[in-house]
Amino acid sequence: MVDGWPIIDSYFKGRNIAQMEIDSFNQFVEKKLPEIVVENKEVIPKIEEVKVEFEKIEVVKPRMVEADGSPRNEFYPMEARLRNRTYSSPLYLTMKLLRRDVEQDRKQTYIGELPVMVKSKLCWLNGKTEEELIEMGEDPMDFGGYFIVNGSEKALMTQEVLASDRVIVSEQTDKIVAEVISTRGAFKGRVRILRSPDGLLNVTFPASPRKLKLFVLLKALGLKTTQAIQDAFIDQQEIQNDVLINVENLLVKTEKEALDKIGKFVAPGQVEEYRLRRAQEVIDAFLLPHIGQEQKDRLAKAYYLVMMATKAVEKAYKLREEDDKDHYANKRLELSGKLMEHLFRYSFKYFIKDLKFQIDRTVTRRRKLNISTIVRPGAVSERIRFAMSTGNWIGRATGVSKFMDLVNFLAQLTYLR
Repeated sequence: MVDGWPIIDSYFKGRNIAQMEIDSFNQFVEKKLPEIVVENKEVIPKIEEVKVEFEKIEVVKPRMVEADGSPRNEFYPMEARLRNRTYSSPLYLTMKLLRRDVEQDRKQTYIGELPVMVKSKLCWLNGKTEEELIEMGEDPMDFGGYFIVNGSEKALMTQEVLASDRVIVSEQTDKIVAEVISTRGAFKGRVRILRSPDGLLNVTFPASPRKLKLFVLLKALGLKTTQAIQDAFIDQQEIQNDVLINVENLLVKTEKEALDKIGKFVAPGQVEEYRLRRAQEVIDAFLLPHIGQEQKDRLAKAYYLVMMATKAVEKAYKLREEDDKDHYANKRLELSGKLMEHLFRYSFKYFIKDLKFQIDRTVTRRRKLNISTIVRPGAVSERIRFAMSTGNWIGRATGVSKFMDLVNFLAQLTYLR
């Protein structure tokens, strides 16, 4: 009989309990922050010929600015707790101001503060020995993984969400529904295919007309002939039966007619050329954005929709089971890093909106345009601080950040796991 406890003991001895939160936050700072900046790298305000380009974003270790404006580099978590300050790092963004594509100004600007997780790579406590931690007034048994906002310790609650980009088939009253939450950056679009009892397939996606027939959309996506549509589906009797029913109900003949059917909904009363262009823009931007948002991705989208429809038809003929929304394979857990990513993306969008407003205002008042006059660092910091201190996150989630009362050793464990 092998005694397993020494192995379990050794596992937890050299390992931090809150490691998953810390890794998640590190990934956010190293990978996701630059990605969010790249997503929005150009800002084009209403005023002609002016634009701002973002280059790289830098985060330095937490520092403190005293009341008289003097900066101090050494700023440890203990001081933040005792003086009711926020333990945060300044964010610096390299920006270029262009006028008629000529560089006018280029500067690394302070754009706001980012709360730092205790014991993450940005934190001063990272990699310190027990003696050094005691020297800094910290408890060596503390595992970090939380933030300090206005002097109080806040832990982010792991959120359970439905997995995006996964097709889930379910049965609703009389219809079969195959749906997917397609995600790209901050945009989430739910695409559903509905199969009615008589075998007709309809599709809905953001900004789509109601009662849009799936086969009309497939034609608009580039499966030009009925033969091409039939070939896209697998050669199985039940499925081909449904395909034939839908082909008979298909009233459009060409790709152009199919696009116009969507165009008449998204741009009613406009000229044909504009309607067709709007329909293509809507398909590219809002239909299955995770596959891509270019014209070349349309065929791939068509085949993806075919796969979704096939699943719905198979469910109707009892060839496949319903997917379980509560099964953990169809869920994802969002840890601190992911939650901070949502929050920062939202705050950064607001910062850009503010930037455009400041540029427009400066130009209309005939003032000189330069980077330092148009950047308002509060735009990012205020939104992040508000969410962290109230727990009201974007996406209408509440109670995401909780006050962590450290009454005993187990209290912290329960908050972080």
